[in-house]
Amino acid sequence: MRLNPERRARVDGLQAGNEPAVAGERHPVLCGFEETDMLPFGGALESLKLDAGATALLTFVPAFPIYPPETAWIREPKTEIPGLILRTTGAGSRIAFLPADLDRRFARDNLPDHGDLLANLIRWAVKDDIPLTVQGPGLVDCHLYHQPGRVILHLVNLTSAGTWRQPVHELIPVGPLRVEVRLPSDVRRKRARLLVDGTPITTATSAGRCCVEIESLLDHQVILLG
Repeated sequence: MRLNPERRARVDGLQAGNEPAVAGERHPVLCGFEETDMLPFGGALESLKLDAGATALLTFVPAFPIYPPETAWIREPKTEIPGLILRTTGAGSRIAFLPADLDRRFARDNLPDHGDLLANLIRWAVKDDIPLTVQGPGLVDCHLYHQPGRVILHLVNLTSAGTWRQPVHELIPVGPLRVEVRLPSDVRRKRARLLVDGTPITTATSAGRCCVEIESLLDHQVILLG
C-alpha cells in the first residue's frame, strides 16, 4: 500500500531520482509513518471509484516477485486503486472505509504498522473522544464497564513468549501501568480498589477523568472506580 501524499523525496537514504516533490501535509491518520511511503499488504482488495469529497490515503501496489533477489523490484509502483478512504460529511461526521482488509491481516500477521494504522483510524473517527487510556509496557487486553454509580475495568495481561498462540507457557508480569478513565456523571465517589487482591489504590482526578497507577500486572486485575 502506498501512502499519500508521498514523502520519500525528503527522507535520507537511497533514491532513484524520480521521487515526486513533497506537496501538502499528511492526514493525522498517517501519524507515525513520516519516514515511509509504503506499508506491507497481502490481502483482498477490489477496485473502487471515489465519490466527490472522499480521499484515498492508501493506494494499491500490485504484487511483484521477491525471489530470486535480482528480480525483486516493483513493476507497477503506483495505482489509483484505493485501500483506505476517508470522508467528512457536511454535518461533521467522520467516515473511514477500508477496502483493503488490513484488520484481518493484522489479526493474522500481527504487523505493528497495521495495528498502529487501525488505532489512528479509531482515534480520528471518534475525534479522540475515548473514555480509556492505558500507558505502559506489554500487551494488555482492556474491558471497561459502566454500572450505576461505578465503573469496572478488567485488565488481562496477554504478554507472553507465545503471544497469539495457546497454551501460555509462562506468565510474564508487566508494569507499571498508568490507567486513565473518563468518569460518567453518576460516579461521584473518586475512590478505587483492586478487586483481585482487594487492596485500595490512590487516585488522582482532573477534568472528569480518574487516573490510577498499577505497579505490576501478572495475569488479571479488576479495578473498581466509584
